[in-house]
Amino acid sequence: MLKKVAIFKALDVEIKKQRGPVAVKDAYKGHHSLKEELSQPGITILGEVAGGDPGRGQVRESYKASTHAKSLAENGAKALSIATDKFLYYGEDKHLSEVRSQVKLPLIRREFIFEEYQVEESKILGADAIFLMPALLGQDRLQALLKFAMSKGLDVVVEVTSEVELQRAVDAGADIICAVGRDLDTWTASWDQAVALVKKIPKSCLKLVEGGIQRLEQIKQMEVLGIHGLLIGDALLDDYYPGKRLAQILAGVEPPKKAAKPKGKTGSAADAAHPPAAVAAAKERISTQRKDTDQPGTKGAKAKPTFRTTPSNPAQKGVKEPPMAELTNMVATPAAPAAAKPAAKKPAKKAAPKKKVAAAKKPAAKKAAPKKAAAKKPAAKKAAPKKAAAKKPAAKKVVKK
Repeated sequence: MLKKVAIFKALDVEIKKQRGPVAVKDAYKGHHSLKEELSQPGITILGEVAGGDPGRGQVRESYKASTHAKSLAENGAKALSIATDKFLYYGEDKHLSEVRSQVKLPLIRREFIFEEYQVEESKILGADAIFLMPALLGQDRLQALLKFAMSKGLDVVVEVTSEVELQRAVDAGADIICAVGRDLDTWTASWDQAVALVKKIPKSCLKLVEGGIQRLEQIKQMEVLGIHGLLIGDALLDDYYPGKRLAQILAGVEPPKKAAKPKGKTGSAADAAHPPAAVAAAKERISTQRKDTDQPGTKGAKAKPTFRTTPSNPAQKGVKEPPMAELTNMVATPAAPAAAKPAAKKPAKKAAPKKKVAAAKKPAAKKAAPKKAAAKKPAAKKAAPKKAAAKKPAAKKVVKK
């Protein structure tokens, strides 16, 4: 996944460079320190504003980032992560500047950053901090970008998913480290991974945790470990006003069961899309079509007409759409579809012997012809001499008289 990200982002940055500096009416010159916020007593809650994530894809087709940001700020968030990446988080650059004009909290730009150009762009858009990923950067690039961002007055959060990346972050000089409880290839959340990793972050660093946070018990567990902040993102994607769900998490309200939605879509909704009457009508059309194609001169003429008048429903649980050949056999012999296949093969086998019998008759006809010719020739030769002998004597008698 990260290799694809690097390719897409490299092209995206080159296009931006050709267009020139990012266009913002009034570049933000203030600063809300993330480091200072995390240094306050207790756990700082960070909410994320995004249109989706790499694991779930796009969840919100369109959304107003500033509305979501204000909703989070009013319900317990002390800092915000604003997605501007359009490939995996479905955000836009303008979202950051819009939120900046409405919310006076530390803002972290959620972007895959690997060039100084992106660091400067983040500052112009109104970010107070950026994310850097050792998994996406070499050690030299990580260290160079870290120092460059700090020189521009930006705080830097280094996200790590393993002990190796953690050590690289420490070696590069990171002072804010986020333990990510996710597999970056599958985007599967692992709370145990986050807990094990955050315990190994040096005490000299400010500690953040992200990945799969949905319950108050998890927040209390992190408080015991002495972390400074929790980033909550995926749990907020399903609500139009994410602040509502954030308030429920902080109040200890259990998250809604996500299993209920798939059942409704794959069960009753799928059955409604394919009622028995529609299935029966489809089978009739296929049966009629088969009869038409079996008529001489029409074979293959209607091989691919309307198999289905509506697109297949992939959400239908436990139902696999059969291929055209199998469904046709099912319609022809619904009681025993397997027996229909051998019956179709037998006529083909009988056709071969018929050709052999016809071939055997031809030699017999050839032999009969020579026999008849041989019988006629001798009879013709004997008849000719007899007639000639009878005529000659009669002619001689007439001359003498």
